[in-house]
Amino acid sequence: MTRILVIDDSSFQRRIVTGILKEAGYDLLVAENGREGLERAQEEAPALIITDLLMPEFDGFYLLNVARQCNLGIPVLVLTSDIQDSTRDQCRTLGAAGVVNKPVKKEILLTAVTRALSGERP
Repeated sequence: MTRILVIDDSSFQRRIVTGILKEAGYDLLVAENGREGLERAQEEAPALIITDLLMPEFDGFYLLNVARQCNLGIPVLVLTSDIQDSTRDQCRTLGAAGVVNKPVKKEILLTAVTRALSGERP
């Protein structure tokens, strides 16, 4: 089973995302902030990381930077309420496998996950 790490400081958002992914048959790990998420990613080596952008401790931008600098080798999909093109561009420049807007829609999330896992870039 494919393991996905979901990082979000909102328990509500974590429940929504993990519910969609669990129903689709993925094995899940969760973290409440970027620091915890990075530690879990390094320990558990999931196939994909899905992270919120704005969080306490390490935000999504920092997580993308560290993942790239450390050659973590795990694709990162960003979830955000920020709809600005500059934010999307910054995420892609930092190596994000994709950016999905909140509120998350099941079909869009699952399509983005499939693309990220296959190595396809948006």
